[in-house]
Amino acid sequence: VPKKLFVYGSHYKHDCHDARFFGWDAMSPGDLNWPALIANKDKEIARLNGIYERLLSNAGAELIPGRAKLTGAHSVEVAGKTYTADKILIATGSWPSIPDIPGKELVISSNEAFYLPKLPKKVIIVGGGYI
Repeated sequence: VPKKLFVYGSHYKHDCHDARFFGWDAMSPGDLNWPALIANKDKEIARLNGIYERLLSNAGAELIPGRAKLTGAHSVEVAGKTYTADKILIATGSWPSIPDIPGKELVISSNEAFYLPKLPKKVIIVGGGYI
């Protein structure tokens, strides 16, 4: 979701410029407010996480945050404690990998980009899509 929000936001400057061709007068994109973009991204993630947590809780699921390890067909271990259930849902998450290349110390992943204190002047993107 955060990557999608950044991609959507990246289009507005060009969309405002192109709007004049569709009859819109005085469409000016202004300057990007990076701290506002970051804050709104954080709010949207919190909102969505709240929705997902409520849906699961209202369905009777017990939410157990932590690093999990499947230990059997109906068991999972979290923080040294084993839990059993007929059905177990694990939200795995993931983290981008950075290849071992010269200049690796200058590389950040999209995850770190979400917390940069200011908008970089230049960016090179290596890799696939934003999902």
